[in-house]
Amino acid sequence: MIVWLMKTGLVIGVRSYVYPLYLLVALAYALMLLAFPDRYLPAVVPIFLVLEPCLVGFMFVGTEIFAEKKDGVIGALAVTPMEWRSYILAKTLILGVESVIGAAIILLIGTHFLAGLPYVLFGTFLASVTYTLLGLGISASYRDLDDYFMPILGVMVVSLLPFAHYHGYLTGEIWKVLYLIPSYPALYLFKTPFVEVSSETLLLSVAALMIWSVAAYYFAKARFYRYAVGG
Repeated sequence: MIVWLMKTGLVIGVRSYVYPLYLLVALAYALMLLAFPDRYLPAVVPIFLVLEPCLVGFMFVGTEIFAEKKDGVIGALAVTPMEWRSYILAKTLILGVESVIGAAIILLIGTHFLAGLPYVLFGTFLASVTYTLLGLGISASYRDLDDYFMPILGVMVVSLLPFAHYHGYLTGEIWKVLYLIPSYPALYLFKTPFVEVSSETLLLSVAALMIWSVAAYYFAKARFYRYAVGG
């Protein structure tokens, strides 16, 4: 069922130009990186990776849910024996794979720092899964993109705060709470092409993103069934 839903979602996404547009945005980020001197790439590339492959999943999944609510797709699926777990996982996996392709485009075309590419792609996938599931859960209670705009803006701002803390702009013990934001562990994985990151830090980052992914899944499942399916 998951494979069938992924194939169907992929066909619809390609025909509606949503997924090609996703990759074009990644290409645009990659081309912008070519204008930056190498010394700025360690700071800029992780920000681009969070903004495009990760947060775009949060935005796009919301627009897909709104479109499927409007077209009656979710209502039609509700009367089938399909498990909603399959629907949620299919959406998440499609955007996760798309995000990995987007991250690869950004690094392969926009930089020549490829030593840590596997870490970046794995971190991108986990972060995309987390943000897509959060987007699915949050968007379920909204009716259209206009209502969803403020959550998008809020999540974007909060997700960029770890970069300010990492680079020393937010000091003080209170800002350590930013370690709990999923973009913070992702940041360490995104830094691997440019700086040496200890194995312990990488393992902790992966573990944190996995915990976030599991928590986001149960959040999405509960919210989606309550608001999108149950009305």
